Amino acid sequence: MRVYMYGLLAFAGLLVAACGKDYPGMGELLPGDVSGEGTSHWYYSYEAARLIGAEELGMGAAEDFTPNAVAHVGDTLFIANMGQAGHSLLVYGLGEERLLRTVKSWMAGGAERGFGSPIEAIVPAGDRLYVAERQSRIHVFRLPGLEYVTCIGNGQWSGPVFQAQAVAVTGGLVFARDKDGKVSVYREADATPENDQKVNRYRQASGNGSPGNNGFAPHTMTLDAEGHILLTDYEGKKIRVLDPALVNDGFENGGVIDRDDLALALDFKPKTLALTAERWYATGDNNAVNIYDCRRGEWVKQLKSVKGYAFSQPERIYAQSDSVFWVSDVHKNKRTLVKMVAYKGEIRE
Repeated sequence: MRVYMYGLLAFAGLLVAACGKDYPGMGELLPGDVSGEGTSHWYYSYEAARLIGAEELGMGAAEDFTPNAVAHVGDTLFIANMGQAGHSLLVYGLGEERLLRTVKSWMAGGAERGFGSPIEAIVPAGDRLYVAERQSRIHVFRLPGLEYVTCIGNGQWSGPVFQAQAVAVTGGLVFARDKDGKVSVYREADATPENDQKVNRYRQASGNGSPGNNGFAPHTMTLDAEGHILLTDYEGKKIRVLDPALVNDGFENGGVIDRDDLALALDFKPKTLALTAERWYATGDNNAVNIYDCRRGEWVKQLKSVKGYAFSQPERIYAQSDSVFWVSDVHKNKRTLVKMVAYKGEIRE
C-alpha cells in the first residue's frame, strides 16, 4: 500500500459511495477508483493551520475581539470585529501574518462617521469593498486604500436599506437580503459620492416565503459557478437560489427571482455557506461545519473538530480557496478566527 498526500484539494468527482475499509488516522475515507495501476482510495482531512485571537492582534483583552464576517483580496484579509472594543473592520496581512490596520471611523460629508452596529457582510467587487452593517447601511470603500466612496442607505428602516443581512455584487448590481426576507437591488453606478445616503432601490424582489430574521442569525449570499446567488435561509431551513438575470428593465417590484427548482431543503438551520468545486461547507445551528457533496447530493459529514482545534460555536465560514477556509468561532471562551486547511490524500493498492 502506498500513501500520497496532496496539500491542495483538486476535487475530481470522486464521491460516489461509502467505502467499507478503515485506515486509522486517514480522516474521511472515500470510495475506491479502479484503474490499470490498481485501486485508489481517497480521503479528506482537515487541520487548523492558524488561530487568530485578541492576543495575536495586539488587543488588550480577549473580549475585545469577536470575529464575524470575513473576506479577502489577494494577500489581504478583511475581518469584521464585534468585540467589546467596538465594531470595526480589521485589515490583516496574510503574508505578514499581522494586523495592518483597524477601520472604526472616517470622514464623510464634513463629519466623522463609523460603524455603529455589527458588520453583517464584507464583499469585494472590482475596485470596491461593500461593507454592510446592521443599522441599515451599506458602506462603499475604494480598494486598495479603503478611501470612503459613499453610503447606500441612511440608517432608517424606512429607507432604501432594511437592515441588510447578506450582500452579493454581480453584473453591476448590488443584491441585499433584507431583514424581512425580501431582496433589495441597487445599481453600482448609483453608488457615487454625490448620492451619499440617497441611493434608491433599483428593484426589490419577493422574499418568496422566506421568514423574517428578527434574531439576526448570520446569513450569506454566495455566487456559484453558474452565476446564481446562493442565499442561506436560517429560519426557513434551506438554501435559496436566486437568478440575477431575472432582474432587468422589465422586472416589477415584488417579483420572484428565486429558482425553487434548485433550492435545497435542510435538516438544520444554515448560517453561512462557502463553496468549492465539489463540496459546500455550511455553518448552522448544530455548531458544526456541515459538508455537502454536490455529486452525491447529500450532506456527508459534520466537522465538530479538526486537527489542532475543537469548534464550540462556529458562526461563519469563508472560502479563501478550494483548500483554505476561515471559520469564526464566536463562543465566549474561544473568540477565535480559525484558518482551516483541507487536504486530499490517496491510498493506492
